[in-house]
Amino acid sequence: MTARREVPLLVRLAWDCLDQHRRGRCGRCAEAGFCPVVEAARHRIRQWRRFRHVWGWR
Repeated sequence: MTARREVPLLVRLAWDCLDQHRRGRCGRCAEAGFCPVVEAARHRIRQWRRFRHVWGWR
């Protein structure tokens, strides 16, 4: 039986960032809703998912 690996800290922080932005805005959010911090978090999560898919990491 293999042990499940933990999600890396930076990926967990990216999810926390998205959760916080669902509740409210930060100082870097534009009036139109764009936020570079959210885009960076989304990019990190997408890269993590791609890494898991390619390398079969669970």
